[in-house]
Amino acid sequence: MSTVLIVDDEKILADSICTYLERHGFATASAGSGERGVELAGELSPDVVVMDVRLPRMTGLEALKRIRETLPGTEVVVMTAHASVARAVEAMQQGAFDYLAKPVDLDVLRVVIDKAVTHLRITRELSYRRAQDEARSQVSSILGDSPAMQALRQQIEQIAAVDSVGGAPSVLLRGETGTGKGLVASALHYQSARADGPFVEINCAAIPQALLEAELFGHERGAYTDAKTAKVGLFEAADGGTLFLDEIGHMDLGLQVKLLKVIEDKAIRRIGGLRNKNVNVRIITATNRDLEAAIAAGAFRRDLYFRIKVLTIELPPLRQRGDDIHVLADHFLGAFARQYGRPPKQLSRDAVQALRAYAWPGNVRELAHVMERVALLHTGSVIEPPALGLAPTAPSAVTIEPGGRVRVDFSSGGIVLDAIERELILEALQAAGGNRTRAAELLGISRDTLRYRLEKYALSVNP
Repeated sequence: MSTVLIVDDEKILADSICTYLERHGFATASAGSGERGVELAGELSPDVVVMDVRLPRMTGLEALKRIRETLPGTEVVVMTAHASVARAVEAMQQGAFDYLAKPVDLDVLRVVIDKAVTHLRITRELSYRRAQDEARSQVSSILGDSPAMQALRQQIEQIAAVDSVGGAPSVLLRGETGTGKGLVASALHYQSARADGPFVEINCAAIPQALLEAELFGHERGAYTDAKTAKVGLFEAADGGTLFLDEIGHMDLGLQVKLLKVIEDKAIRRIGGLRNKNVNVRIITATNRDLEAAIAAGAFRRDLYFRIKVLTIELPPLRQRGDDIHVLADHFLGAFARQYGRPPKQLSRDAVQALRAYAWPGNVRELAHVMERVALLHTGSVIEPPALGLAPTAPSAVTIEPGGRVRVDFSSGGIVLDAIERELILEALQAAGGNRTRAAELLGISRDTLRYRLEKYALSVNP
């Protein structure tokens, strides 16, 4: 249903237009001034605004300009009792879709509104297709030929093909920050049968938990104080496509219960709503948190964990991808040079070795930032190690004193926590004779957490 906002200080005329349009299937609202019209347009994001030119204080043309600046996806039809070529030209220059003279024939007005709505749909479709093409091109940029990346691409292809009339199984992406979980989620969507459907993404850590529920499920008008209009949630917006819930480890327990119910029932209910609505959505989740540890701490539901990890993809950290580091560095360096209009540069052999030796705690994202800085600031054509600005990350001496206190000697540089953790796990397994349960006890963690760590560091140990 398309929404039309009528802005006219003649209340009787505005009410009659609203009544007529509602009979013909439109949702309507009205405002009696330009200021209120701009304000209400911002709240409702209507498809079409029908506005009188002559309004008290803020004129219709001024309101038109404000609305077109803030809501480029809204069409504005201007009407006035003082028709003139000059006003028509000015209105069209300000971005009006069409111009009608009062008294307005309601049938003619409806035809103009129908045309405006059709134009909007075509524009949005073109914009959506362009976004899809861009997303597909990004998916093809999953670079690297290391064994880990070859296995990842094969896994993406296999999982993307798994779908059915009843829905697609949930997928959990695990990996450190910056390993490209968002890119893999896009790849799963655009290589699947859902590629023509919407791909909707939300970062659960970036939105206050009090607002996250409304973002996901939507709300009805009047559901709470500020709910002046109904709102479609992201589950509804993603119907027929994919919903990517990034950083799901940050979701609070109350919302986890509701998410679990949606996965089980394949239906949602808006906040304040009375009816369930079926949704056919593939749910992809991602986290860099240890969910097994969160379950043990009571911060994540075990039943939800098993529902979101029907299929799991573990993204390899950059330090485990060998020659891919050089391939990615060259790719980013060339891309940023073109973006900023800088001359091409190349990495020296020593620079490549420095990149290979670095631990990359920020993974691919950190590598991209380093190459962007080099492309912008380095003046020479050949990049040597000092230009990379990489901090030393060689592991330093770590000792455990009596009483369990850990002492680290930072005099020789920083530490690589992952390297230390990996060595601790290997030491515990050796001390436990390969028994995982005993090794977990020695480390003070659960067996599930140890299993996750073994997968994370690609440690192959017999159970």
